[in-house]
Amino acid sequence: MYSHFDSNTWVTPFGLIFLAAIAAAWWLARRNAVSINIDGSHVDLLMPITIIVGIAGGTLLSLFMPMDQMIAGEMMQTGVRIRLFGILATGAVAVFVYSRIVKLSFRRLLDVFALPTIAGLMIHRAGCFFAGCCWGDIVSNEHSTSFASQVQTLPFLSMLSSGVQYPPGSLPYQQHLAMGLIEPGALASLPVYPVQLYECALLLVTLIALWRFPWRQFPAGVLAVIVVCAYAFIRFFIEYLRADGHIVLGNMTVTQLQCLFLLLSGVLLPGMLVRTKGEPLVKG
Repeated sequence: MYSHFDSNTWVTPFGLIFLAAIAAAWWLARRNAVSINIDGSHVDLLMPITIIVGIAGGTLLSLFMPMDQMIAGEMMQTGVRIRLFGILATGAVAVFVYSRIVKLSFRRLLDVFALPTIAGLMIHRAGCFFAGCCWGDIVSNEHSTSFASQVQTLPFLSMLSSGVQYPPGSLPYQQHLAMGLIEPGALASLPVYPVQLYECALLLVTLIALWRFPWRQFPAGVLAVIVVCAYAFIRFFIEYLRADGHIVLGNMTVTQLQCLFLLLSGVLLPGMLVRTKGEPLVKG
């Protein structure tokens, strides 16, 4: 996510889709809460709180990772970049504080929001596609560049798509211009993979696979751990098709390192949750 907004345009496809994503996640979370006898008003309070705290926290965390602002080496930098995992982590802190105040199970609240978050993110990625953020690698690898591992990918993947091109002013266009891959005044960027739509499709598969998971019968927090690990797994490999992440270790981006941490944590947490009796729905 990027903090780039056109002050002259108040209504955009990205903005409308982002609101639709929030509304969908809100409705589904409320539905989950009611199904386990949690008053829906808790979701009504938590949604705006977690969004505000998440964005504020994600912005703050980005200040501690200046290297993550680079998307084309030192030739191009964006403004403050708000990372998804930063938003989710600080949003989870807000849920924890709220759960302590109202005496509800923190882990069960995470279960309530787990799949709705995936649904909202799936819709949000469609907005990313239209906005041109979170864009993909260049479809062809015929353009030599010192940042090839950052913006190019395996040539056989060109069979998946002929790519999409973005207009002047878009982030893919700016990146390709900064790298000298297109000439000033070019009508569009080079073709890039519609990786946002690939992620949409994988998130839809995740939703379908987990929708009927009997999470109410498992210890609190199990569904949340499964969902986080599933998304971390998807995102780790999707990153290899994205061109907006600065490579920081080997051939991996900051996001991929975060995904590995989440997957490692996910290996340990389910066993700990199963060995406990689980938190009661309401704490006395």
